[in-house]
Amino acid sequence: MTAVTGDRLAGAGPRAGGLDALLDPRSVALVGATERSAWSVNAHANLRRFSPHVRVHCVAPRGGVVHGQQAHVSLADLPEAIDLAYVMTPRETVPDMIRGAAAAGAKAVVVLTAGFGELADGGSHQQALVDAAHESGVVLLGPNGGGLLNLNDGVVAFGLHVPELPAAGPAAFVLHSGGLIKPVLSLCIAWGVGVAGVISSGNEAALTAAQLAAHQLEDDRVGAVGLFLETVRDPDEFRALAARAVALDKPIVALTVGRSEVAQRAAVAHTGALAGDAAATSAALAALGIIEVRSLEELVATTALLSRGFRPAGRRLGVVGASGGAGELLAERATDVGLTLPPLDEAARSALTEVLPDISSAQNPLDVTGIATSDPSLPLKALARLASGAERVFDALVFQAFVLPGDVTDPAFAAQQRERFAEIAAAVRDVPVPVVLQDPVSAPLSRLAREILATEGLIRVPGTEHGLAAVAHAATWVARSAELMHRKPPAPRAVTLDESLVGRALTEAEALDLVARAGVPVVPHVVARTADEAVAAAAGLGGPVAMKISSVDVQHKSDVGGVRLGVSGDEVVAAAYEEITGGVAAAQPDARLDGVLLAPMRSGGVELVVGVNRDAVWGPVLVLGLGGVFVEVFGDVALRPLPLGRADVLDMLAELRAAPLLRGARGTGPVDVEALVDAVLALADVAHALGDSLQSLEINPLRSHADGAEALDCLVVWRDPDLLNPHPQHGGDEA
Repeated sequence: MTAVTGDRLAGAGPRAGGLDALLDPRSVALVGATERSAWSVNAHANLRRFSPHVRVHCVAPRGGVVHGQQAHVSLADLPEAIDLAYVMTPRETVPDMIRGAAAAGAKAVVVLTAGFGELADGGSHQQALVDAAHESGVVLLGPNGGGLLNLNDGVVAFGLHVPELPAAGPAAFVLHSGGLIKPVLSLCIAWGVGVAGVISSGNEAALTAAQLAAHQLEDDRVGAVGLFLETVRDPDEFRALAARAVALDKPIVALTVGRSEVAQRAAVAHTGALAGDAAATSAALAALGIIEVRSLEELVATTALLSRGFRPAGRRLGVVGASGGAGELLAERATDVGLTLPPLDEAARSALTEVLPDISSAQNPLDVTGIATSDPSLPLKALARLASGAERVFDALVFQAFVLPGDVTDPAFAAQQRERFAEIAAAVRDVPVPVVLQDPVSAPLSRLAREILATEGLIRVPGTEHGLAAVAHAATWVARSAELMHRKPPAPRAVTLDESLVGRALTEAEALDLVARAGVPVVPHVVARTADEAVAAAAGLGGPVAMKISSVDVQHKSDVGGVRLGVSGDEVVAAAYEEITGGVAAAQPDARLDGVLLAPMRSGGVELVVGVNRDAVWGPVLVLGLGGVFVEVFGDVALRPLPLGRADVLDMLAELRAAPLLRGARGTGPVDVEALVDAVLALADVAHALGDSLQSLEINPLRSHADGAEALDCLVVWRDPDLLNPHPQHGGDEA
């Protein structure tokens, strides 16, 4: 698929007003209009129904009447200059249509046609339309996208049937998939989400999702942007987008795909497999402050909530409900997503006792009981009591004690419901922390319910599953954006490299020497080339030693008898040397043997894996987790893109399930965390210094203990295929 870089877009650059012409045109040409295409029929019908102020022209090679109006044979025949061309012609004709549209005055083109970069034979065709847009100076959206909806300005240039639109509002969406526009619209309608616009970026031949999202951020009517991403083509654009989102306090929410490919990508190092494409993207998005979600429903719910300005200062929730079961379900889900329900303080319990019935207990979550059915004022009285001093205990309140009305024909009942929710809105306004309405299920809302919520300015999240996830994401945004606002970008430390080791296959000893020179603490080690040298080396190291074959050609040392542990005594060491070299030579006759590496045996502490792997999109990504022989068993790792600083490494350690081991557990003492962080940062500095030549750099294990940290094994894989070691040795195959 052809990717257009930010530099190229800057050179091609859209004409002044190009994005405005794309998103808010006053005249549109449907190029390739025909009654035989449902896309054409729908695009015309949507414009006529939802965008009556937009002048629509049909262009068809045979002319005649199309969609009830006279069609023009070519773009050159149009009676006026157009703002936007919506192209639906065969792919071979699209470049000429782009040029013709520009000649007709168009500043923007939407290409609905498929068959470009998404197909094996489509790359050259996609490049041709990119070149045509570049030459013509038009903004190009697509190809292979359904178009766009700009609800704030009443523009629907979209090729699928749209029976109904959500209300205009602050939530914007940019999707790689045109086919997901209708599901997003359906969810927004069902849940009463106010939508600024929904755009399909398609193949992103020119305009990318990040660029479109950046444009949306600058609109004062937009409060948050939700993205559906099949890939990330320009990470620098996403970095700029994320920084701008933090500066504006307009969150970016992303749903990504590709998670299942992690296990399919072959990697010669553990680090490569652990930092696969999807995992690296998740780590990069989190580091940038972009909120990642796991479903389309969660994308809509989270974007909607954040777009309304819901900003809890922390993760402490207070809950007012009228169902014990619903409160229990909420409490369970809150725990799952990292929210807490702290107990009420004495002042709140005392105040609530004054209004609660005898069958209710003053606790969090609060169940005012079914008596609220006969006394609708009870939940509001409880909310008022809880609101007094709420900021001492809670960061946000969740109000469950309501029932939204269905569509009704009785004006008196509708008026009664409006009055009821006006009272709720008044009570919510008096609460000193953010309040969100939440009902147990994410059921569709009636028109009356949507109208009432919009009129009263009440924020509602859909159901327990998606609603609580959205609340948790809001808390994450507040904390992460504050960190990013005040955290200075880390600067890698300059290190000195042994250039003789760069770019060639390395033994374990050479890899250890490479990182040691840059400041990574490594275990003392000696490479012996004879049995006598091995005996002398063991004596110099003192105590039992580990003995491992030294060879760039042996991948798994223990599999070919290349490892002996806890060896002591001159005769035993000499015999072990002969057994190792002889056994490996027999098992792998073609392997180049440099001798045997000896190192003192180590015990105790916590074994970690720390490495840097170059991701195809994000560049170098640090992997840190439980290592040794457990790295493949538990996969307990945290990831961050480079560069990173001390605070980032500490955050990564805190994320690990194995974090309690570092603090001391089951009779073991804590490790020296500062020394551990120093070692990790030193390795990151080595990776930065190696630059583009490096594919993967891994220490496994890095032994962390009370007195420091120490690399016991190291592996380097170079990026250039001609320099790659075809049989690199793995760390962690010794005890």
